[in-house]
Amino acid sequence: MASEREWPEWFTQFVRNERTVPLVPGSFPVVEERQPSKLHQMANNAVKYLIDGLVLFVVVPAYILLRVLGFVLLIVIGGVMPLILRLHPNRYHVIRRHADPGDMARRFIIEFDDMIGNRTLNNAQEEETGDLIRQDELMEIPRPDFLECAYSHALHFAKKDARWLVLYIHSEENQDTKSFVDDVLINPAFLQYIKDKQMLVWGGDIKDSEAFQVANQFKVTKLPFLGLLCLTVTETPTASGIQQSSPVLSMVCKIQGPTPVEKVISKFQKSYSKFNPTLQTLRAEFERLEHDRNTRQLQDQAYENSLQRDRLRRLAEAREQRAHQEQLQLAALKTQWLKWRKSTLLPEPRSGGARTAIRLPNGSRLRRNFDKTAKIEEIYAFVECCQLNDVEINDSDSLERPIGYEHRYEFQIYTVYPREVVSVDDDVAIADSQQVFPDGNLIVELNNQP
Repeated sequence: MASEREWPEWFTQFVRNERTVPLVPGSFPVVEERQPSKLHQMANNAVKYLIDGLVLFVVVPAYILLRVLGFVLLIVIGGVMPLILRLHPNRYHVIRRHADPGDMARRFIIEFDDMIGNRTLNNAQEEETGDLIRQDELMEIPRPDFLECAYSHALHFAKKDARWLVLYIHSEENQDTKSFVDDVLINPAFLQYIKDKQMLVWGGDIKDSEAFQVANQFKVTKLPFLGLLCLTVTETPTASGIQQSSPVLSMVCKIQGPTPVEKVISKFQKSYSKFNPTLQTLRAEFERLEHDRNTRQLQDQAYENSLQRDRLRRLAEAREQRAHQEQLQLAALKTQWLKWRKSTLLPEPRSGGARTAIRLPNGSRLRRNFDKTAKIEEIYAFVECCQLNDVEINDSDSLERPIGYEHRYEFQIYTVYPREVVSVDDDVAIADSQQVFPDGNLIVELNNQP
């Protein structure tokens, strides 16, 4: 069969065109793949370069500009806000939403003072004056002395001291809050009433989590809310008599919504008259228990002090006894050393020795010759053993040098003129000392003498 190169040109073109037609019925035509044209490639490259340029010259500058603006706003806000807070310290407050209950209570008090237009001492004024001034001393408008603590702490104080506790919960968004505060909470009659009854007051805003939980606990349905709590007991009659339960804090009076101050005081007084006798009994019992507890603590402290004094006295006696035994042992060693040293004194030479005249502390004088080959310490030992401590040696005495004992002379020997100290030296012989040899005029002085 001839190859394609040998076919005529018109036949070859015909065959190429016929290849796109299916040779077998039902089959797909075979289409040859074609490369994109140069115009198409140039259009694709132009679109690609256009997009890259748009990103480079529009998006990147816009991003950098937004970052710079954000940084500038951060600096401006950080510098302007402290100035605003300093210019209006009683109006603007930095509030931490996620604060502890104590912070929530303090924030409520600040907001309450702002609501009634009260003036309080801020931290900047405290730093300028340098003194801590009580807040109630600077209040222009009297208000209840709210507890700056958590609700659980307020319950603890009321239960520990057996006192009345007033709960107050409001909402700043409630239109009746401002009028209720002006008519009731800062009313002089209401303030005097809670002061006379020595009631504790705790307040909160319903927007705070703790006040919200308290409102749900007492099923508060309308704000503002005032509640009165005190310790109550339950009496149960039994065959052996009436038994009382343990005292628990109970809500004895609830006031919800706007209420005149006369009605508020009337309801409080009604509950006070009903439950105060029981509360006084419990308070007296608590005071008695507290007194007994303090008495036991004082007794225990006195007992501990007595034990401590006895312990110190025994330690002092043991220390004195040990010191006395050490003194006795030291005296025995000193006596043994004196006997040993006296037995080792060199005899007085008949001639060729050092002639010395010694004046003792009691004013007596003696003369003695010392061997010139002896050491200077020989003169000290002679004075110590034969004059100051005249010890006697018996046949039964041990004439051995005590082990571990180092004797110290409690006196010094001086020359009369010129006055010089004759030092104790085991290495210097008498013949080598011009103070003693060949003649020496010496004086003995005790160390405690002036």
